[in-house]
Amino acid sequence: MVEKIGIYGGTFDPIHFGHLNLAIQLMEKHDLAEVWFCPARINPHKLDKQVVDSQHRLAMVAMAIEPISKFKLLDIETKKEGPSYTVDTLRFLHAQEMLRSHPRQLHLLMGDDHLAAFFKWKEPEQIVQFAPPLVGCRQEGCCWEGGDDPISQAISKGMTITPVMEISSTEIRARIAKGLYCGHWVPEKVLDYIEKYQLYSKDTY
Repeated sequence: MVEKIGIYGGTFDPIHFGHLNLAIQLMEKHDLAEVWFCPARINPHKLDKQVVDSQHRLAMVAMAIEPISKFKLLDIETKKEGPSYTVDTLRFLHAQEMLRSHPRQLHLLMGDDHLAAFFKWKEPEQIVQFAPPLVGCRQEGCCWEGGDDPISQAISKGMTITPVMEISSTEIRARIAKGLYCGHWVPEKVLDYIEKYQLYSKDTY
């Protein structure tokens, strides 16, 4: 049986329980051997946004996923200059898998909130070839109305009803800047790290 690996990219600014919940739900429902978290150095869809340095975000992801043995951290995007395009990362990982005696099947993990913009991503047709998407969809259904094209069919095949935690990184940053409690949304070690380096404070963010 071919092992399946989930690839979970994003800005993770900061990582929170919503991210972890989605990864766990999709991992268990699709019997993934591992989930690889891949923080972006520069999110091409957020070029106009202020983002904490990638090394801080990488460290926070490492702390958040450490207790879960099947979760791994990839730093390939944070090591590259320029915007982090999903298709470039998947092309690299797919090529690495082809060198293995028993290549693993890659799957792109994502929430349904990314579907509206997916067709605007760089080379979406290649993304679904390298790593067929597994999409966490809210219990009450989602607004996805796919067509007959290969990209839509690949997305529709991977739609998965999962309990979704409504947590916003934007709101977390705002609460931290105001000195409000965030332990219900963010792992304790991550919050300690944020406090240590004064990330998202009024003076630094």
